Amino acid sequence: MWSRIGLRTRLLLSIGAGAIVVASVVGILSRPMLVERAIRSKGASLLAVARVAGKMAPQDPSLWKEFAYKLQETLPGHQVFLLEGELDSEGFLANSARLGVSRESALGAFGFGEHLSTPSPVSKGVYEALVLLKSPQKRALLGIRTNDGSDTSSPETIWHLWLLALFLGSTMGILLGYFFAYFLLIRQLAEPLRVCAKFVPSRGKARGDMALLVDGIRAIEKAEKQERARAERLSLELKRMREDLKGAQATLLRAEKLASVGELAAGIAHEIGNPIGVIMGLSELLAEGQVDAKSASSFARQISEAAERVHTIIKDLLAFARPKKDEGVLCDVGEVISATVDLLRPQKRMRDVEVIQDVEKGGLYAEIRASQLQQVLVNLMLNSADAMEGKGRIIVRARKREGSVFVEVEDDGPGVPLHLREKIFDPFFTTKPVGEGTGLGLTISAQIIGIYGGDITVHDAVELKGALFRVRLWEAMRESG
Repeated sequence: MWSRIGLRTRLLLSIGAGAIVVASVVGILSRPMLVERAIRSKGASLLAVARVAGKMAPQDPSLWKEFAYKLQETLPGHQVFLLEGELDSEGFLANSARLGVSRESALGAFGFGEHLSTPSPVSKGVYEALVLLKSPQKRALLGIRTNDGSDTSSPETIWHLWLLALFLGSTMGILLGYFFAYFLLIRQLAEPLRVCAKFVPSRGKARGDMALLVDGIRAIEKAEKQERARAERLSLELKRMREDLKGAQATLLRAEKLASVGELAAGIAHEIGNPIGVIMGLSELLAEGQVDAKSASSFARQISEAAERVHTIIKDLLAFARPKKDEGVLCDVGEVISATVDLLRPQKRMRDVEVIQDVEKGGLYAEIRASQLQQVLVNLMLNSADAMEGKGRIIVRARKREGSVFVEVEDDGPGVPLHLREKIFDPFFTTKPVGEGTGLGLTISAQIIGIYGGDITVHDAVELKGALFRVRLWEAMRESG
């Protein structure tokens, strides 16, 4: 917005802003002085009225009360009172207390013949003038007091004076702004323009600083418009390029998806093709009826095993394609680890494997269904047992740190080479012999952990010499009671 405003408009706005700032500062700084001046002025006026009244008072003390009543009628908005007697007499003290006259004010009036009490500039109060009336027989104090206790600063007078101060401040601000604009800006801007003008053929009479500045400003505004138009064109081109890039990214994404689908289909065809071939070949032999009973039984068992393998592959594919997340679930990680170890201990490939459980005490709860975490642990522990060929140690750890729960499965096997650590989570990737694995176990495990916001990573073992698989899950807080 500011870049679209011309230089002349900027100068005028700067001068106006400077005037407002100076006027505001002058007005704010001058208000206390104006208030004090108004207080002194009003107090002096009240004391002058009291002096005149004291001189006009009759000499006969018996007429002083009547004089005070008449003076009250001539001074509306004021309180006129009379304090008769000496300073320390009981009647004087009682009347002064009733009227709110301090002893210091009365003492000043008796001592100097008059006394003026004024409020402070920041507190509420009244103006009070006391003059001494005296005759050969007695003395008394004539007092005049303003009735409006909230009027301490003569608002009308202060308002007029403040307006005057604002006017003077604005005028001074405009003059200072013009001085600054002309001598510090205009002349500095005009100087290079004047130098440039020497090399341009002159037309007509010489021109002053302001004329040169106006021409320069117009040239600058024209250049600004050209730059703005160029920037708009560049913005449109950048927007078009961004849209083209989005289209290219979408095309690449579709191609990547198609490639993934093709790779997955090839893996499925390869994994299912072998057992299907076994089933078809043995079925043809059985259909010919030229095999003995023993061979037929063996063929039937092989067909059943091949069909079971196809069933396992299809079941794993369904689990891979449709992972399910249960919202708001939690499980005791220590209990799941203990139950998984008990579940796997009777299996043949785990009989010579020592499983060490290292679970942090105090209860570890993670955001995942217990059966799904057990499925992941079964896959990791069986993979470790296969890597160790059924002999060695497995350490299962569980720790919590910074709002997460970490479960680690470490083994004594040969480990996972660096160049394979990214591939082992791909569908149908396996290092096992043909027929011993589908290559979907780690893929499904990673997907299960992923839908709960966690991940699985592979590292070198810490205590043992093989591989370490680390599962990270969000920590869940168990509700008390």
